[in-house]
Amino acid sequence: MHTSSSALSAPAKRARAGSEAGRHANPSSDGFGIVIYGAVGYSLRLIPSNKILGRFLSTHEAWPAVIAAIDSGRLPRMLALDWLGADGSIGPVSSGITLEYLARSGLGLLAEYLRSPDRGAETTSQD
Repeated sequence: MHTSSSALSAPAKRARAGSEAGRHANPSSDGFGIVIYGAVGYSLRLIPSNKILGRFLSTHEAWPAVIAAIDSGRLPRMLALDWLGADGSIGPVSSGITLEYLARSGLGLLAEYLRSPDRGAETTSQD
């Protein structure tokens, strides 16, 4: 039997019920979160000032803060969610409109209306 090289790659690991792995989202009845291996927490910050708006144990806990910041008038492009490592390392999870989409989807809210600001001009009608 002939197999392609991609078929010889390591088998996919199945996540156990209730657990999440890597950057893969695990949907549940109350939304989903994203887990980064080695992360001990997550922080929501403003761009470009880098002011921390909140620290969270999971991204699922951060979603309401992302939505609250946007609903209070902050532009999505001014928000970034970072992971925090036990050794003090920091890395990006998401930012901007993608972060808003993840937060709304992660809470089970409608997010289909979100689109790139560049595409807004295409929806205007001309006579």
